[in-house]
Amino acid sequence: MAAAAACLCFALHYTALRTASGKIGDALGGFLLELAAAIGLLILVFVTPAGDTPTTTKGIVWSVLSGLCITGGVTFLFMSLRLGGPVASTGTIALGGGVALAALASPFLFGESFTVRRALGVALGLAGMIVLATEKAE
Repeated sequence: MAAAAACLCFALHYTALRTASGKIGDALGGFLLELAAAIGLLILVFVTPAGDTPTTTKGIVWSVLSGLCITGGVTFLFMSLRLGGPVASTGTIALGGGVALAALASPFLFGESFTVRRALGVALGLAGMIVLATEKAE
């Protein structure tokens, strides 16, 4: 259920990002997006219970690295949309491509199993990206 909620949040995020692109500079748009996210997360830190997960130095370092990757991704996504990239292909390449690459890397990085089902899912995802990325503009 949490993954479905995340899917909805990312869909709304991408729609809002597309609406903003071309109406604000790429870096400023990315900054404001991340500032709003940081404020929202700061509220969640104080409102939600901490749970049983300890905070470690490795957890902090990897979270910061992930945030820096998001900074680059959001800035390039703003740029792609501002330059006229269609929503279907730009989002599919940027967001779906990242998921497909992570799915390919996770067996090596995290020891997850690489099953026929995962291989098929990645192949279908990549095929979908190719179909949408090669769509001719009208």
